[in-house]
Amino acid sequence: MKAPTSLAAVFALLGALFAAPPLLAGEAQSEQIAALRAKLERDMPQLPVTSIRESPLPGVLELVSGARVLYLTPDAKYMLDGSIIDLESRENITAQTRGRVQYAAIEAVGEDNMLIFRPEDGGSGRSITVFTDTNCGFCQKLHREIGTLLDAGISVRYLMVPLRGSRAVMESVWCADDPQQAMTDAKAGRDVPERTCDNPIDQHVALSREVGLRGTPMIFVDDGRSIPGYRPAQDLIDAVEGGEPLALKQ
Repeated sequence: MKAPTSLAAVFALLGALFAAPPLLAGEAQSEQIAALRAKLERDMPQLPVTSIRESPLPGVLELVSGARVLYLTPDAKYMLDGSIIDLESRENITAQTRGRVQYAAIEAVGEDNMLIFRPEDGGSGRSITVFTDTNCGFCQKLHREIGTLLDAGISVRYLMVPLRGSRAVMESVWCADDPQQAMTDAKAGRDVPERTCDNPIDQHVALSREVGLRGTPMIFVDDGRSIPGYRPAQDLIDAVEGGEPLALKQ
């Protein structure tokens, strides 16, 4: 299987679409996709297949692998790692799909495996999920503004990614009698009593790689949009209020 890495290769792929076996319909398509899945599982075991279906681009299939969205020809000869843009609406179709599958991966972690700050009155039911590190300056800055988010009825769900030598501290935060206060103390530079226990940090780190994290904070709004890096609390409130939760769209 060849993956295009240059503009020339992209043009080659587009040309190949006209020569590739067509995507079938109905029951025949289901059989075609099942055979394609078997081929990928045999030839590319490092790329687990979550789903294969028709894409908006005629003759091209959408492949979801974990939190990745890829495209391939029905004969599995060419694969494309890029975005499909609807030029009429100016919408990035791939980004919308990627947001849904990444947020589904986050939801699969379960709130029992997140450190959550909730509004005292229960809030609006809206939330942001933040990949965070106690030693990250912008994570600390965001945490200082958490009261503004809570006052707006928005819960803040933390996933812990120790990128800066903070593994022991973050484990101590998770294992503390009051993890929320321990997180606040750690992000304020105060000592947190050392503790160890079973924790989901390895799961958080694995998920961070799956969603393509390059630095903290990385923020996901509950409508599936991702926001790399720090944003002021009011910007995050506007982002939450400007979208509809994925749970209501399904």
